[in-house]
Amino acid sequence: MGLVFLIKSIKSDLAEGYLIWPEMGLESQAISGPYGKGELPNGIYNVPRSGLMNKYGKKGFCDLSGNCWFQYIEPQFITDRTELGIHPDGNVPGTLGCIGLLDSDTNSWLEAFKSLPNGHIESLEVVEHYT
Repeated sequence: MGLVFLIKSIKSDLAEGYLIWPEMGLESQAISGPYGKGELPNGIYNVPRSGLMNKYGKKGFCDLSGNCWFQYIEPQFITDRTELGIHPDGNVPGTLGCIGLLDSDTNSWLEAFKSLPNGHIESLEVVEHYT
């Protein structure tokens, strides 16, 4: 099944919702946008284990507990969007189109990505679901 970014609302290019990874037992509030070209487009993305990067010292990629990381995601559809990923939403609230996790400690997410075997590719679905 993989990960799901379930968007609950979009206002002024800022998407708010939840990033869910049922197999890992993870669910967190997350945002995307409003900077750059706005929120992440709906669709399917690959999440390659090889795309996990240490971003130590880069405030925009750090949570309040000091976890600084970026997990690259790759759109499986035609788009002009590049350099998309999942990371803690540090520094100024919001992202350039990535999924920013709002947890003060994202270590459980970091460890879940690290636990994937080398060469593994997980899937991510970005969907809007308004209630």
